[in-house]
Amino acid sequence: MVDDAQVRATFLGTSTVFVDDGVSAILVDGFLSRPPLLRVAFGRIAPNPKRITDALSRAGISRLDALLVAHSHYDHAMDAPEIVRRLGGVMYGSPSTLNVGRGWDLDEGAMAVVGNADVLTVGALTVRIFEGAHSPGNRYPGTIDEPLVPPARASAYRDGGCYSFHISHPTGTLLIHPSANFIPHQFDALDVDALYLGVGAVGAQPTQFHDDYWRHVVDATRPSLILPVHWDNFFRSLDQTLRPLPGFMDKFDRSKAWLARKSAESGIAVRFQEPFETITPLA
Repeated sequence: MVDDAQVRATFLGTSTVFVDDGVSAILVDGFLSRPPLLRVAFGRIAPNPKRITDALSRAGISRLDALLVAHSHYDHAMDAPEIVRRLGGVMYGSPSTLNVGRGWDLDEGAMAVVGNADVLTVGALTVRIFEGAHSPGNRYPGTIDEPLVPPARASAYRDGGCYSFHISHPTGTLLIHPSANFIPHQFDALDVDALYLGVGAVGAQPTQFHDDYWRHVVDATRPSLILPVHWDNFFRSLDQTLRPLPGFMDKFDRSKAWLARKSAESGIAVRFQEPFETITPLA
């Protein structure tokens, strides 16, 4: 039984996390369409209305106050305008993300640009924006400089800048850090209770990167709980069991071993949240 008085967090694959405290509701990214690999590689992609409907219904998400977009690649931003159009709230992101919204005819009043150190108040939830770096191997850097109308090539979804989100509540704090990279000392002394840690492509990086990433993100924030995100194969629909990213994109076994070793050394619990599972990460 989930206590309504607590902040609740529901994981929906990739870096999509729904956070609510029983009054206010925030969604990070909201990528639910998850088109298959061949279509992403060789075709054009667009939001899938049925998959969006099914996932929102299964997760019990019926309204939003804010949707925070970590960056403008399709696996973060593509579905965001449609979700806001359905559920309300405001879509926050980079200028590139707003051009994704404009391409989907989202009303200008339902979008707002955010940048580094901006602070949003969403009921009792306070969100601080940290601008960061995309994980190594960014295939589509750059900006989206005009409305992006789907269906479009995946390569049209340029990253536009990357964000992490520090969410505080009277009961505690959490950091959602979707992209597996770091800016040295950015999070120094930023204590958090729970950390949603992006691990996509970490397994393919050298040991020195692993050590630096842990030091500048985990050691800096000192969480009690780590919840890995962006580890799953987002070319599979959410009605299928989550599987790791394919081997040509990442080395998941290596990432998992690294997390297990660092968890044992640090005493910080690591938990892989199940899709559509709701937890109270600050309890």
